[in-house]
Amino acid sequence: MSNHLLSVEHLKTVFKTPGGIVRAVDDASFYVDEGEIIGIVGESGSGKSVSMLSILKLISMPPGEIQGGKALFDGVDMLALAPNSPEMRKIRGGGISMIFQEPMTSLNPVLTIGKQITESIILHLGLSKEQARQRAIDLLNQVGIPDAQTRIDYYPTQFSGGMRQRIMIAMAMSCNPRLIIADEATTALDVTTQEQILELLKDIVKKSHTALILITHNLSIVARYAERIYVMYAGNVMEEGKCDDVFEHPSHPYTIGLLNAAPRLNSEVTRKLATIPGLPANPISKTQRCPFFERCWWACEKCDVQELPSARGYEDAHQAFCWRDREEFLHDWRMDTEPIHKNQAHSPEILVQVQNLSKYFPVTKGITHRKVGDVKALDDVSFTIHRGETLGLVGESGCGKTTLAKTLLRLYDPSGGQILFDGQRIDDLPERKLKDFRRHVQFIFQDPYGSLDPRQSAGSVVGEAIRAQKHGLSSKEYEAQIDELFSMVGLDPSLKDRAPHEFSGGQRQRLCIASALASGPSFVICDEPISALDVSIQAQIINLLMDLKEQKGLTYLFIAHDLSVVRHISDRIVVMYLGKVVEISRWDQLYRQPLHPYTQALLSAIPTPDPKLERQRKRTTLQGEVPSLTHRPQGCIFHPRCPYATERCSQEAPEMRQYDQGHFAACFQIGEPTINQQEG
Repeated sequence: MSNHLLSVEHLKTVFKTPGGIVRAVDDASFYVDEGEIIGIVGESGSGKSVSMLSILKLISMPPGEIQGGKALFDGVDMLALAPNSPEMRKIRGGGISMIFQEPMTSLNPVLTIGKQITESIILHLGLSKEQARQRAIDLLNQVGIPDAQTRIDYYPTQFSGGMRQRIMIAMAMSCNPRLIIADEATTALDVTTQEQILELLKDIVKKSHTALILITHNLSIVARYAERIYVMYAGNVMEEGKCDDVFEHPSHPYTIGLLNAAPRLNSEVTRKLATIPGLPANPISKTQRCPFFERCWWACEKCDVQELPSARGYEDAHQAFCWRDREEFLHDWRMDTEPIHKNQAHSPEILVQVQNLSKYFPVTKGITHRKVGDVKALDDVSFTIHRGETLGLVGESGCGKTTLAKTLLRLYDPSGGQILFDGQRIDDLPERKLKDFRRHVQFIFQDPYGSLDPRQSAGSVVGEAIRAQKHGLSSKEYEAQIDELFSMVGLDPSLKDRAPHEFSGGQRQRLCIASALASGPSFVICDEPISALDVSIQAQIINLLMDLKEQKGLTYLFIAHDLSVVRHISDRIVVMYLGKVVEISRWDQLYRQPLHPYTQALLSAIPTPDPKLERQRKRTTLQGEVPSLTHRPQGCIFHPRCPYATERCSQEAPEMRQYDQGHFAACFQIGEPTINQQEG
């Protein structure tokens, strides 16, 4: 009998589809002990989530089928229990709880959060309604929901994304489980909210001795919070061990590929990100050969056999499933890539100039829609973008990044201020005169699937701008231009007749980039273009954008909330908070010496894929959430969350001042500038 809290042995799960049998989990084994935090990492489709759903008997059967293995929880084999048996229902929620990636799909929008939390408390703990309600209030207080006594009767739609995830944690903890599974629980959250949620989970584990499984594609999260790690690929465990051992001595080529692809705050920024070649393995055409063989740099003749490699043992409990010993490649596992050239001295020519830009949305009330106020989404925003430059734009959700991008493109009309593009004012241009401007400015959206018409072929989507802008082309010339665009973004032109749903996530984002380039723009706005992608695909897209910038002379506005990615691609960076710019700097200055407390907190919240470095870092944890734009704080907008705020900060709004060449910030606590003031 296993001594582990949960021990999964040789799990096999398949899905029977019209195209064939999908081997989603193929002989995976792992364990977790009481009070332990482990991480399971890998690209999308590696079998991480299906493994968890299988052991809880939550996969749809059919088409799913658990074909073998054991899942011993406290000595009971869950795979031997019927999905809806009393024993299985007692384990689900009572013994093992799961926190899902998207809380709004897990929370019922027509029931109050109190009703949803107390339901499981009454079922598993047998408490009365009054006792269950009080426990729910205590749990909401524990996870940091303010005014829990009142807000227990709120609906999920009345909370922010971070607060909804806190509610999911309260629900998971409601019945005192012995194991919590967090399935990509922070993927869609800002870095500061992500840090708060993970610190909360870590604190719960420490206090209650609950075990925690972190499922993620973010190696940095595992490095900061987990004790042991399992690396999965195509349904198989590739490597496992203590985090210190795996991160310092990665012993499988796939682990090495993931670590090299991850941008980090202490990485070399003068070289491209290393990428894993090709696409993840197709689980339908999977054979008994090592699943990583087709993408492996070190694959050799002995790897090309129809047999899965057995485990090679290294340090304490550290093993990798690879035919080759790590000594054959570990000495040069940090891969050299092509150098890149950042614009330290950018072009003096200004392409985009934003002066005192504001965008207000009216707040109305009653059936007559009487205006009672304004939502100040953008408030007195000023900056410039030089030709050939990449300007990074960062900040938490709700700070106005996307509103700014849409206002620059004139999808929103500004409420005040000026926007100049290539010397021409476009903020007051009538709609009929915007067509030529929009030919020079294009947008790459966050969700590639949502921005591609599913009824058109990929070639038709990419060629739409060509048809709209370039009249008189022959059919042959039109097809030649589409082929050129496909090749430019690294796609095979023979795929142009496929529908968007037939492409992977990374390929769909390449389609979006090709579509944006079709009109021959000089300025491209990239709105969170990689946030939904795996780390290996992220690296490919970042490198592609940098290559295209160099080849086509493009200028980028790159919007993101991950400062490690922004650091790698940007020449200068603008930091926004609650509709205002709080800091502007060259990329190297900002990361070497951030001036504004908000920028410092954003940088502190970003984990790095190095457990030893994480333990040494001094961190500034940002408390609370971004205030509502309808109730903006008086004085400095950041003062309610600032650890250095004084009485002056609550009464006066600081002006943007220059503290070093090209380094501007708006904060009273920095001190007096030592340089003449110039516009940033």
